Amino acid sequence: MDDLAFFPPETQTFVGCLFSGLRMRWYERGPQDAPVVLCLHGFPELAVSWREQLAGLSDRYRVIAPDMRGYGGTDAPPRVRDYDMDLLVRDVVELIDAVGVDKVHLVGHDWGGAVAWAVAQHHGERLHSLSVLNCPPAQLLVKEFRRLEQLRRSWYMFFFQLPFLPERVFTRDPEAKVRELFHDAAYNPEPFTTERMRPYVRQLRERGLPGLNYYRAALRRLPRPLASIEVPTRLIWGLQDHALGPWFAEPERYTSWIRDFDRVLIDAAGHWVNQEAAAQVNAALREHFERVTGVEDDEAGAA
Repeated sequence: MDDLAFFPPETQTFVGCLFSGLRMRWYERGPQDAPVVLCLHGFPELAVSWREQLAGLSDRYRVIAPDMRGYGGTDAPPRVRDYDMDLLVRDVVELIDAVGVDKVHLVGHDWGGAVAWAVAQHHGERLHSLSVLNCPPAQLLVKEFRRLEQLRRSWYMFFFQLPFLPERVFTRDPEAKVRELFHDAAYNPEPFTTERMRPYVRQLRERGLPGLNYYRAALRRLPRPLASIEVPTRLIWGLQDHALGPWFAEPERYTSWIRDFDRVLIDAAGHWVNQEAAAQVNAALREHFERVTGVEDDEAGAA
């Protein structure tokens, strides 16, 4: 199942075996000698969710989007414990090795954002910068379950803990379910045409949804305590998100443990912000990368 036809022209497909033995597929576009931007998708998405970022940022960056563990052309191990956060983080670090660079600009959305937060906390030396779209760290999400409104919004996370039933709900009518998740739930549904949603429908038909195990593995243990993040970090938040409240975008939740933090709020976008407001997201990412490059150049000159 290769989604290359749904990416912008000149995108390339790669499949590699990571050191752990996981077979991973990724897509990339841009100059081979340019700084790498690594984009991690969420649930229930695919690498193709970053098509607009590959199109809009690859003039100056080598933009890479993998199918995460359990998705698309990447292996889907069968056990819930195979989706533990430590393994998801290891996948990212090993992919950075596999593409042949020391550091990347890491970008994550939804579950990809949760993984990106963990990578930055424990492997910050592999990053130039961190950008997260509509996802808080797991530690903050768990705390907010005490807020009745967030608990109401997060009901599906507890439903996903059930065996078999969530898989049946998702695969019984793939077209209808994908439309409900993307087109009908979006604040700006324009990007979610029938053609654009075809890879997600095909995934449900051909592979089911092993990505449900991200949720199951997450609730089997408490998240680690927050660790400080030293790399420049930007939070990009679509304010019309039905699943995650705007309180997660409050700066005071981050500034005590992130050395260099800022945020960009996008009012006319919901949870799928990188697709609903691609131009604004691309501009926010490009500005962040360029500022970080200037800071690194200044630090190198001072050294």
